[in-house]
Amino acid sequence: MKKIFALVMTIMLCFALTTCNEKVSIDFPFEVSNVKNVEMFHFIVPADAKKKVITESKDIEGIYQTFESISLKDKATEPTAGGSVTSFRFNLSDGTSYEIIYSAVAVKSGRIITMDMEQDFFTSADIGANWERYNYEIITVSEDELPALYE
Repeated sequence: MKKIFALVMTIMLCFALTTCNEKVSIDFPFEVSNVKNVEMFHFIVPADAKKKVITESKDIEGIYQTFESISLKDKATEPTAGGSVTSFRFNLSDGTSYEIIYSAVAVKSGRIITMDMEQDFFTSADIGANWERYNYEIITVSEDELPALYE
């Protein structure tokens, strides 16, 4: 009887642990063909924020596919002092926009939140590398232009 109890408890513990580390993915509420451009912002200190406006369709598709392919986890992480933030504003052909914010917590990992998420999630994808990947003009921006999902 003790062995059966131990087996049942082990199975319940495994089930509980897998549901605690539930994986989530980004499911855009629009198609890539509806994206006019992507404003990509990058900063460590918001007052020193920079922006690139991604206009080439192959580059827009690359960013879109990056987000659709990453997996997100509900995992606790510690905030990183001096960590970088890379955020994205997808400007759509109907005049609306969709925003994603990525905050680095370590090299090649961070926390991500979108407009339709109620909380942020951990990803081991190096989203911050997108800033260097796309060669567009770098523009200085003011803090009030930055995507802000927490209001």
